[in-house]
Amino acid sequence: MSNRRAAALGEVRGLLFDNWPYKVITLCFAFLTWAWVQSDQVVEDRIRVRLEWTMPDGLAPVETPLDFATVTVTGVQALMRNMSPVDLVMAVDLSNAHEGDVTVDLSDRPVRGLPAELRVAAVAPGTLRVQLDRILKRRLKVAPVVKGEPLDGYAVREVIANPDHVDVTGPSSLVRPMTEVPTEDIDVAGIHEDGEFEVGLGLPKGGPMKALRSGPISVSVKVASTLRQRMFDAVPVIVRGDRWTATVSTVSVTVEGPEGPVAALRPEAVSVIVYPPDDLDGVEGTAVLAGADTPGLRYEVLGVGSPVRVTLVDPAGIHVVSTHPTGSASGGTP
Repeated sequence: MSNRRAAALGEVRGLLFDNWPYKVITLCFAFLTWAWVQSDQVVEDRIRVRLEWTMPDGLAPVETPLDFATVTVTGVQALMRNMSPVDLVMAVDLSNAHEGDVTVDLSDRPVRGLPAELRVAAVAPGTLRVQLDRILKRRLKVAPVVKGEPLDGYAVREVIANPDHVDVTGPSSLVRPMTEVPTEDIDVAGIHEDGEFEVGLGLPKGGPMKALRSGPISVSVKVASTLRQRMFDAVPVIVRGDRWTATVSTVSVTVEGPEGPVAALRPEAVSVIVYPPDDLDGVEGTAVLAGADTPGLRYEVLGVGSPVRVTLVDPAGIHVVSTHPTGSASGGTP
């Protein structure tokens, strides 16, 4: 087995190193042949070329002109490989054009940055149509664009932009019909208090219309509560258990909340229940409106739930007395 392996290794060494000068010469010849073919081979490629526009004084395009054209270039592969499309520019000089429609022929325009050995075979698009219009400057009102809804129970009351007017320039046919210029969207979703927002104008980026102002627009958004208050008179007072009784049989209850839920409350469904604790000392006490972890003698208003809340109970404290003053005030379960 070892003899076979040695014989195989000997054959490999022979292939690699026997007559090595001739093998090196052959390899060099092959490389030079490949390089000659590469340098002399004519290829075709499509490249994006940036269009550099020059407009007439006092005129502007109604629509943003094309930024790039596609150029078909032919030439030797070596030059094509070393060419940088970033440096390629086609100048479109319309400085002598007049107002109205202008047809631009791109097919025979030189490409700046293209090596002289390369040839432009085709340009797409070959022609362009540009509509030129007189530049108009107008002072327009700033119109804030508010999106979203404030927190439930609140509404946007007032929106103020500062500055409230800006100067805008652009093609006359676009600027003349405008009475105001919008801002970028202002998101007021979930807010419940006045706020200040800084936004840009809502003119298309790179479009034919420009604002003669740098910096954002400051927008003040003022919100107001839309909560409704409602008062229920003669709300019955119920004391849990039979060992205590309230000195008042009814109270008035004032609630607050969104218009719909407040209007939907039924007076007959609203009541007050008092919860005397088992360990109430003495024969009387005053219950207070239950809150988070309210200890001791407490009461709550039934029939009122979120998003409506109780804002006032009159009287605020409900006095209760024992119905068994001679008995133990702390024994048994109410």
